[in-house]
Amino acid sequence: MALSQDIILDDNAFINASSDMEELKNRTEALKTKLEQMYDDLSTALDTPAGKAIELKAKDVLIEPIENLRLVIDHISSTLTIIMGSGHYKDVFVKFEELNNSIQF
Repeated sequence: MALSQDIILDDNAFINASSDMEELKNRTEALKTKLEQMYDDLSTALDTPAGKAIELKAKDVLIEPIENLRLVIDHISSTLTIIMGSGHYKDVFVKFEELNNSIQF
């Protein structure tokens, strides 16, 4: 039994995704900056050992995961920028189709 599925590559979808990822990256950076400032203000207001503990935990618990998320988003955005308009994925599917046709029985 042969399985068949058409794969359609939409260049506009790549462009839109790249633009959306860039916007998401900017929003993530703004969130990180806002949280850093908020926790700096909070730790300054609590100028005690407890305030310093809050500052240290905030970086581990909130800021670091947001920075990691930003790095992932940045990587995806960069990858989309590289492959947009290059025919990268189209070439893969064209070569697959050629290979598939050459081994058909």
